[in-house]
Amino acid sequence: MTTGLTYVLAVALAAGVSALFILAMRGDVLLAFQTIVTSSLGSLAGIAQTLNKISPLLLGSTAVMLARQGGFFNIGVDGQIYAGAIVATGAAFALGEALPAAVMLPLAVLAGFAGGAALGAVPGALRARWGVNEIFVTVMLNFVAFYLTEWVATGPWNDPITGEAITRVIPDSAVLPMLMPAAGAHAGILIAIAVTAGIAMLLHRTVLGYEIRAAGNNPRAALLGGVPLGRTTLVTLALSGALAGVAGAIEVVGYHNRLILGLTPGYGIMAILIAVLGRMHPVGVGVAAVLVAILMVGADSLQRSVNLPASAGFVFQAIVVLCVLLVEAHRARR
Repeated sequence: MTTGLTYVLAVALAAGVSALFILAMRGDVLLAFQTIVTSSLGSLAGIAQTLNKISPLLLGSTAVMLARQGGFFNIGVDGQIYAGAIVATGAAFALGEALPAAVMLPLAVLAGFAGGAALGAVPGALRARWGVNEIFVTVMLNFVAFYLTEWVATGPWNDPITGEAITRVIPDSAVLPMLMPAAGAHAGILIAIAVTAGIAMLLHRTVLGYEIRAAGNNPRAALLGGVPLGRTTLVTLALSGALAGVAGAIEVVGYHNRLILGLTPGYGIMAILIAVLGRMHPVGVGVAAVLVAILMVGADSLQRSVNLPASAGFVFQAIVVLCVLLVEAHRARR
């Protein structure tokens, strides 16, 4: 069975199981599937929402993929998104009034890169120096980044008019231009695609990419071959965090134009699912990110049109992943 046929069977199985779930919830199956497609792709506004959703999903899943290529599990994408968003917002507040957009915008994105890299470097350094498991460190750092966001959003940067955990609006020079102004799509998707393509090039066309993949495939053989495992570990996890940090910066300068608590509605978990669906390959991750974005945007409309709970979208995503894993396991046993 080829990989393509495996995915066709998995999607067909997922559609069947999802239909049973909708029937169990007393919903209209055809209307539900139609709603998912039309609300995400059936109008310019829907396409704009989908494009905006792809950016953090693509960058977050690329972060997970990169870490996994090096043999690590980055469970801290949500925290790294917050870290990038905090530093990007701080840069915008500090320099946005003094710098033109041509300078401020790249600076804000680079600030997000640096913020995410700083948080990703912590598990990288601990793993490289003392062999500390990066899973526990990245999970715990999610809480650190979340509460740091809460502090700046309710404290020094708070917008008192809103009465919520939301900062003031960033200066205009730090706002990302719109790709579809009337529909609301910002240009973050272009940055996400360019960064993902750059990571694919790095992994398959550079010495560093070779070292990362060698360390992930067989650390002992890589060490005997001259790969500096400690440095590679630190660079891999810091770069993985940096990708998530760019996602956070884009959410601030492109979508919200401010830092808010709740900036990431579980993008970190979605990123892991997408990386699994994409088989840890840049092209597969890109395709899976688009499909999950369509599903997330479409699922938001299910509550209104089909009277399904808002969490139905997460159920559908879980069904797809489980079906893919089930079909792959069946193929592996044959």
